[in-house]
Amino acid sequence: MTEAVPSPASLRAAADRLVSALAAHGDAEYRLTVLKRLARRLGEEHYPMFLRLLAVVAESDDDRAKRLLAETFGTALRRMDLPGGALSSWGATRLPDNVTPFSAGALSGQFFGATPRRLLGPVEYLTVWHLQRTQRTPLGAQAFRSALAHLIALLNHSEDARSLYPQKLAADAENELEGAYTRATRERLAAVAAAWKAGRSPDEVAQAALDAVPEQAPGGWVVRDL
Repeated sequence: MTEAVPSPASLRAAADRLVSALAAHGDAEYRLTVLKRLARRLGEEHYPMFLRLLAVVAESDDDRAKRLLAETFGTALRRMDLPGGALSSWGATRLPDNVTPFSAGALSGQFFGATPRRLLGPVEYLTVWHLQRTQRTPLGAQAFRSALAHLIALLNHSEDARSLYPQKLAADAENELEGAYTRATRERLAAVAAAWKAGRSPDEVAQAALDAVPEQAPGGWVVRDL
């Protein structure tokens, strides 16, 4: 990726603007709209920037900001409408059968797996980014662990997020979702769900995700930090 890396000061300023925008409105649904609008405006190529803004708040000592952001995710989980990012699906490519007619014009980029891309919530996005072949350079194991631990620590500031997100992940882990997740990804989502639901610390939950299956990155893959 060639985009410029924002400075810590610019990230803190952007996170502060986000929290101020959320705090300016008492309506939970409106706060969710603000959060989703930010994710959309950044675009799918810059969803990791959205995750970095969440991490800035998570690493701060502002408990009010953490609670505000976590409760907005709690609202999203109640509505099953998480601010998501898109990653290409490993199972998107489908070979033709011997019955259904099709023309050579059907052999487009979409046919060969360039699309579709599914919207994933923050935890799911990090896990897929780390484990699966997508349009992104894979996320390294330690970067995955650190980002996941910070995210869970942030979300734990909302009782709704703390209880509902593990339930969602457990359900996702049991559903193949038309190829959205590999088996290794589903196993890690299940491990996150179980450890989180059991009340383990964010660091322990993140480590449980890494311990769930052996490191899967094939030889020759380049990995990156968040």
